Amino acid sequence: MAVPFVEILAKGISFINVLLLIRIVSIDEYADYSYVLAIVLWASVLMDGGISNLIYNKSLTNNLKSINILFTGRLILSFLVIFLLITFFILRKQELVIITVIITFVVFFSSFSSLIKMFSRGKGYTNVDVVSIISEPIIRLVFLFFVYITLNNFNWQFWQILVLYLLAGIIAFFISFKSITNFFKFEINIKNFKSSLYQVKESLNESKFYLLYYLMIVGLGRLDIIFIEKYGLKSDLAIFSSALSLYQVVQLFFFSIITSQFLRIIKNKNYIFKYLIPALLFVIIATQFLSKYIYNYLFPMEYLNGFEILNYIILALFPSVLIYYFIIKNNYLNKVKTNFIILSFFFVSKIFIYQYFKSPNLKLYYIVYPMIEIALLIGFLLYSKFYESTSNK
Repeated sequence: MAVPFVEILAKGISFINVLLLIRIVSIDEYADYSYVLAIVLWASVLMDGGISNLIYNKSLTNNLKSINILFTGRLILSFLVIFLLITFFILRKQELVIITVIITFVVFFSSFSSLIKMFSRGKGYTNVDVVSIISEPIIRLVFLFFVYITLNNFNWQFWQILVLYLLAGIIAFFISFKSITNFFKFEINIKNFKSSLYQVKESLNESKFYLLYYLMIVGLGRLDIIFIEKYGLKSDLAIFSSALSLYQVVQLFFFSIITSQFLRIIKNKNYIFKYLIPALLFVIIATQFLSKYIYNYLFPMEYLNGFEILNYIILALFPSVLIYYFIIKNNYLNKVKTNFIILSFFFVSKIFIYQYFKSPNLKLYYIVYPMIEIALLIGFLLYSKFYESTSNK
């Protein structure tokens, strides 16, 4: 159980980093950061191509023959998507191009550290897993703390702070890469251009439904920010993002329990009812009582209304964690296509709701967020019940 606690520690440090960033930059700059990050994280799913999850599955079953082919394919795919992403911002939002380029490469290095983490988690290399989880948040915290205490001495620009983010990501990646070499040697296998394209094609062919379902997951979690940016105020976007960051600290803890303890959970489902569900309910109830105090003490006054948003968003925790269990279970049973079909239905539904109302009212977004997660859980439960009933015949 060490990994889940390190995961939440890392996410806790990441949240401290968010708090520092919020106090260092203006609310409009934080809104721009949140918006660009939402787009880049969505694009990072295409950079990954579903390959990280495929590598995790292969490491669970000790099928390591094609790992380096997948690793190389992912590298090539990443650069193709980075080129398209930067081109999109040049054409559509030129004022955000500089921060987009920096954030894109921050996510690029972070995602490769995450790939090493997922491989290590599947193989049970706990030390590498822990190093991959904790390195970047700690390094980033050191850099941000330095910026925070030197604000009165230096005129820090927003792009300069993002460059420090990038430097933290690069250092953390090389630490993770060095750690994994004690167990497995990741290699880039590019013989020629034709061979490289073939590797990308083969990687995508094997991982296409991992890519598609994960594209839906990230989209469901980030659509709100994209539509708030489109129809709402920058200040509302920043406040919503602050609540979402808090929610994700807790969510990631439960997600890491499922990935690190999956084989144990699937063999003994009582684990879910005896431990997981009571813990989820406790966190949700505690948040309702503590959220206002959290915002009073941790955030600047401009963000104070965020506690109301958090009280709604936290309701999504219960369904989202159980959904994640069903997704990992379906992956394990080679039913990745099923994940994509179920997720895509609710992804399209969420787009339809926001596009239909085109509302600048923030209330729509923080009410819809948990409602979609609850409906999605019902979808997975119905499928699971149907699958079990037909397989028992």
